[in-house]
Amino acid sequence: MNKQGLITALAARREVAGISNAEIALRSGLTERSVRNALSLRGNPQLSSLLALVDALGLELQLAPKGFGEPAATEPGYRPVTTRIGQAVAQASSPPLGPRRAPPSSSS
Repeated sequence: MNKQGLITALAARREVAGISNAEIALRSGLTERSVRNALSLRGNPQLSSLLALVDALGLELQLAPKGFGEPAATEPGYRPVTTRIGQAVAQASSPPLGPRRAPPSSSS
């Protein structure tokens, strides 16, 4: 993922979570203007700002080698293996889950 892809993913996460730029600014320690500029299509935030935004959105930035997790289309019978990175990407692109409910207790 390139820098623009990361910015787009962060902006999408903000939209899905329903968090305002003002709230992200409070959580990240950045100014609201910095947040707005960083998450815009023409944003070019510094790494420190990106890390603050990632944290404010409840995400974790992880590094992986290029091509990691891409399916090898030439291998018959290939089955992808679930990884923490794959799970994080899937969660980042889906809406956050509500509070977990305790399973119903069974009485004998």
